[in-house]
Amino acid sequence: MTDKGIVIRGHGKSFIVRCGGKDIPCEIRGRLKFQTESGTPVAVGDDVVISTNDDGTGMIEEVAERKTMFFRPAKSSDAKKQVIAANINQLGIVASVKSPPLKPGLIDRFIIAARIGNLESLVIINKIDLGQPRILSELERGYRNIDIPVVFTSAVNGDGFDKLEKALSGHRTIFAGHSGVGKSTILNRFIPGLNLEVSDVSEATNKGVHTTSLVQMFELPGGGYVVDSPGLKILKLWEIKRENLLDYYPEMAEYADKCRFTGCSHSHEPDCAVKEAVGNGLIPKFRYENYISIYDSIDESQV
Repeated sequence: MTDKGIVIRGHGKSFIVRCGGKDIPCEIRGRLKFQTESGTPVAVGDDVVISTNDDGTGMIEEVAERKTMFFRPAKSSDAKKQVIAANINQLGIVASVKSPPLKPGLIDRFIIAARIGNLESLVIINKIDLGQPRILSELERGYRNIDIPVVFTSAVNGDGFDKLEKALSGHRTIFAGHSGVGKSTILNRFIPGLNLEVSDVSEATNKGVHTTSLVQMFELPGGGYVVDSPGLKILKLWEIKRENLLDYYPEMAEYADKCRFTGCSHSHEPDCAVKEAVGNGLIPKFRYENYISIYDSIDESQV
């Protein structure tokens, strides 16, 4: 007997599939490991066909074609993708004002990863109860000018949660960001009784301590689904070359044709229209700095 379901939890080789209102512990059929181009034959969000056993467990027999993916290079080989979640339509990029510190460069990397995986981006700046530095208004203007919504929240006192609920409603969203930014705390506040383990921030390093080691999907009371994922310290971009990085910076791309040199990198060349626009305040300085940092980090020998 076979049934259709959706993978709502994954940890190593073990999965939970929601099927007909029941959550069934499943493993995967061995042949599936060789039937995917990525390094992840089954991921949270996958639509699957399972066979069920007499003891209430199941075996994942088929995985439907994925519509969207959030992925990163597999740890063992950059030639394969490690799919963190599939069939979602929004990436909720969770950052904190501080503790751990705000890193706009990582936000930009997530935005690029979302575009590659055909996802929309939502920027969530948490812990505004710890202060609201001047850069927040610059971030908000910069991202909203390229049609990326920004929501400011405090998981401690609930500030901004009405706006966040609206931004999540009707979507399948995956939360991603540094450890300690408050992804699990936000979900605990949205879903009474969930009680996900939350992480502290190390006083020595000012970085979050990993507590989420698995990927799991939760249904929100107000509508929509959220996937909680392990914190990422860095996010290496996959299939990005220096010459097409500008495609992910639309506010800069509109000035690129006015540069003196064809193929201008917008870093060191004279008469660069992009650098001039940054100097005139037409392009947010933080976005330009993020572009240069990512440009310099791309290893052309690996792409």
